[in-house]
Amino acid sequence: MGEVIATRVFGGELIKRSQSDVEEFITGRGIGYPATKRDIIRFATGKSAESDFLDLLKGIPEIEYNTPDEVTREIERLESQRTREYTRPEY
Repeated sequence: MGEVIATRVFGGELIKRSQSDVEEFITGRGIGYPATKRDIIRFATGKSAESDFLDLLKGIPEIEYNTPDEVTREIERLESQRTREYTRPEY
């Protein structure tokens, strides 16, 4: 499956996304880069991306992305931030 870049609990189910899973919804015929967040979400929706993945894309910044790798890095950063917030000890 490759390196896991996104792990989420969605609807009570643990969902893991690898690099290839992510690339499936942000690359391919029909999307050109540079692309906006809106372009990427529209493309992923057209490829029947699951709602948990669309939720991930909705969290990326509103900037223009020059490559699919830039999108992947933003997803990794977002997931890393969410993981830190989720595992932060409460005092």
